[in-house]
Amino acid sequence: MVVVASIAGLAWSKHTASSARAHPPAPRAAPSPASAPPPSRCGSVRCASIERCDESTGACAPACPAGEVYIPATGPGGFVMGKGYMARLRGRDLGKGHHEDSDEPHRVVLTKPFCMDETEVTVAAYALCADAGACKPPKIFEVRANYPKKLDHPVNEVSWPKAKTYCEAQGKSLPTEAQWEWAATGGDGRRWPWGDEPPTTCAWADFTIGDLVSPGGDSGCHGGGTSPVKAHPKGNKVWPSGALYDMAGNVWEWCLDNYAAYAEREAVDPLFSDPASVVHVVRGGGWNRSVRGIQVAFRGAAIESYEVGGLGFRCVRNR
Repeated sequence: MVVVASIAGLAWSKHTASSARAHPPAPRAAPSPASAPPPSRCGSVRCASIERCDESTGACAPACPAGEVYIPATGPGGFVMGKGYMARLRGRDLGKGHHEDSDEPHRVVLTKPFCMDETEVTVAAYALCADAGACKPPKIFEVRANYPKKLDHPVNEVSWPKAKTYCEAQGKSLPTEAQWEWAATGGDGRRWPWGDEPPTTCAWADFTIGDLVSPGGDSGCHGGGTSPVKAHPKGNKVWPSGALYDMAGNVWEWCLDNYAAYAEREAVDPLFSDPASVVHVVRGGGWNRSVRGIQVAFRGAAIESYEVGGLGFRCVRNR
């Protein structure tokens, strides 16, 4: 019985081996490689430092920090600065610091985007810098001084050097005059940040309704002095990335440029800097200005040491 079983087993083994040689098993399929990731849309895209590349579109998108609004470059066509106000006032008293023909219309091109503070720099923000020893405090012994108690109001009584130092301590700069006007208008020639509708109430801005009796007097929407920032949203200049508050009224705003007549021809990324000059451009008007004085194209001029209740600033981030 054992021999028979062995012979049978041997026969079965030979049959199996023969069958295996005649019908070898199909080779195992190699595991499929993992799907390769799609090529990056941002691989060759170069964005400004205040932008990021959107992988879904392959386009540069705003990347300003919170509290700042992304302002795009103008494009090659630029925009027109200058309304010719001073030319129309030729022969009259132009006021201290102003010059005839200083705001002739001319085209300006800004080649780079930037981020702008959505509000004027507040007392609370400035106090952080002053308390850290990076900024000098504003004047405080003045009837309209906001520092150090009115935390949500724009800081005022700040000279141009103090404003410049504050912005630089934040990694920013005072805006050039061209940046300021482009941000306030978008280049469409509007008279005020919100458009061409004249403001008739304080819903638009903190300014002097009617006749301005005295720039230092009990003028403005509150009988003299500033409003909290963001108090007049009807007067905002709205960009796709956010809104700029109080570009008209509340306080005048220092610009980086020295005051001088505009260029006579197209200007690219203009900044007028004259080391011999101590007069700088101020823009936007304040609580102590009339409806005309808060127009976006209206240029003011102030000596850099000027510290008054109707003058403050905001900053821009260029990189």
